[in-house]
Amino acid sequence: MGENEISLSMSVPLDSDGFLRRECPTCEREFKWIHTPPNESAGPAAPVADGGYFCPYCGVQAPTNAWLTKAQVALAQNAVAAEAVAPLLEDFSRSLGRIGRSSGGTVSAKARYNPPEKMDPLTEGDDMKRVDFSCHPAEPVKILDDGIGLCTASCAEPRRPPNQGRDRAPSRQTRLHPA
Repeated sequence: MGENEISLSMSVPLDSDGFLRRECPTCEREFKWIHTPPNESAGPAAPVADGGYFCPYCGVQAPTNAWLTKAQVALAQNAVAAEAVAPLLEDFSRSLGRIGRSSGGTVSAKARYNPPEKMDPLTEGDDMKRVDFSCHPAEPVKILDDGIGLCTASCAEPRRPPNQGRDRAPSRQTRLHPA
């Protein structure tokens, strides 16, 4: 990393089953997919399709970096403002003061910046229902309702839950099969 580069990191929590919350950039509905740390494998997961992942609700494909939730984006922006922008602006303000003092009063400038308060870390609850797919058993998702129309985030094949068209409530864990 170069002299003028800043490196920041943030933690995004997983639910109790190891699922990571995501948001479709098109329909803006939230779901969760199983988190696999880099250089690890959760099994025979399908490779990421060219063009990115598919939303399990609306089926639209988007690049792999487009699935952050609004809360995750807000936390990242807050971290940048508090940990990167604020120190740079404080240095700039001190530099302006030095310029004013060294000019003998010919130049006068001040800069004020009120950095944002650092946000609390995100928390993750168990608020969604797990859905497993027979065609991609290593790629379950969690959804808010039974309105899932597609397979996993790596597959855009249409899927139909076994109870589709029935009046009974879906179970906590549903296994989807090819339609």
